[in-house]
Amino acid sequence: MKKLITMALAACLLMGASAQEKVYLWPNKKGPGSEKVKVTQETIERSKVPGHENRAVSGVTEPYFEVFKPASSASNTKKSILIIPGGAYARVVIDTEGYDYVKGYTDAGYTAFVLTYRTPNDGHKNADLVALQDAQRAMRLIRAHADEYGIAAFGIGVMGSSAGGHVAASLATRFKEETYKAVDNADKDDKGEWVSAKPSFQILVYPVITMQDNGTHAGSRKALLGDKPDKKAKDAASCELLVNGATPLAFVVCATDDKSVNPYANAIAYWKAMSDKGAKCELHIFPESGHGFGVLNAYGTAAKWQQMSIDWMKTYLK
Repeated sequence: MKKLITMALAACLLMGASAQEKVYLWPNKKGPGSEKVKVTQETIERSKVPGHENRAVSGVTEPYFEVFKPASSASNTKKSILIIPGGAYARVVIDTEGYDYVKGYTDAGYTAFVLTYRTPNDGHKNADLVALQDAQRAMRLIRAHADEYGIAAFGIGVMGSSAGGHVAASLATRFKEETYKAVDNADKDDKGEWVSAKPSFQILVYPVITMQDNGTHAGSRKALLGDKPDKKAKDAASCELLVNGATPLAFVVCATDDKSVNPYANAIAYWKAMSDKGAKCELHIFPESGHGFGVLNAYGTAAKWQQMSIDWMKTYLK
């Protein structure tokens, strides 16, 4: 039965909207610190479901986002979501944690932006910052062109899964950090002030949150911080330690049987930090679905998580 449901859902996802636009983040396409990187971008197909793509993109030096406008039959909410796929900071799993999410949100009236970002394993300068640089720049670019996209400039949220959840939570907690030099007026306004990179809300799906020894996802931490990061590096990248009362409200999803990213040390730790600091956070812990379930492989009550996130946005985003 689960296989039949999976194949039917895959067929439904294939009927989703196509991107209306592809926007490179940086004026010369290559991101800051990637100018001398010689890797070639590659895309590997990993799907085991007939008719459904599951691609992993690696070697990104020219990051970009793709724009998906609300379905013509939907009532445009004027709100939008920057979607950041996961991939253990080694690749970007663009379908299962990117494009697959689009139809549910565009059908509900949201504009979606899917980010293909640089990962720290390709020899970039300041490698631990490149994904956050791309996320900050994407948020600022979207905000600068909000009128063109038909969205509210301060109704832009961020969404991330797995290591993409760490990028998203980092954006939500480190949005004021100057990770790169301004390159145009999308970064700084006429008064020389930084344009805000703060997301209006966050949706985190089985996210990597902590870089502490007890509970971190080892592969993501190694890719991001190296083999033996010191305490300063671990603390600076542990999102649960960076939460404060200004952290945007969050919707967090995970499964108890996640064998890759410990939900207790990550999702629950983030919820606790948010709650302790007086920031709004809704946490859903499902009994099953493991890790990397996206929308295609979620089952049981977890299969309803995307609709639950839409209901949450309708309730809390005004």
